[in-house]
Amino acid sequence: MAAKRRRPGSKGGGTIGCAPFLILIGIALIIKFWWVILIGLGVVALTAALVRTAKAPPRPARVHPPRPQPVMPPPRVAIGGDDLTAHMRSQKQAGRVRDMQEWDYEWIRLAHPGKSLREVNEIANAHFARGRSIGVNWEDPTVP
Repeated sequence: MAAKRRRPGSKGGGTIGCAPFLILIGIALIIKFWWVILIGLGVVALTAALVRTAKAPPRPARVHPPRPQPVMPPPRVAIGGDDLTAHMRSQKQAGRVRDMQEWDYEWIRLAHPGKSLREVNEIANAHFARGRSIGVNWEDPTVP
């Protein structure tokens, strides 16, 4: 049987050597020139990003969905002639009646100073329901 060969103890078997000194020198350089290393890493990252975007296929154009159009009522039919005259007369009469009712309401409020707004509204509604108006047919609002 062949005997195993033994290495001599002086040939670096148990010694560390100069590795700790190299590690300490590397750490000292990193501490002293950290900003240079940081700038270098930034340049490398920027270059890599530019190369990646230059090689990438172009993105498809983004298409926005169309905005919903507002719902428009159909245009009114323009009236003319006798219809227009009747319409204008009815609008004018309705405006006059509305103005008279507002005037009557104020008259009723002044004629009943102690009443609440609700009571005045009831009196005015009863007054208008009978077709009476102070301004049109000179009716007295105080008479029931």
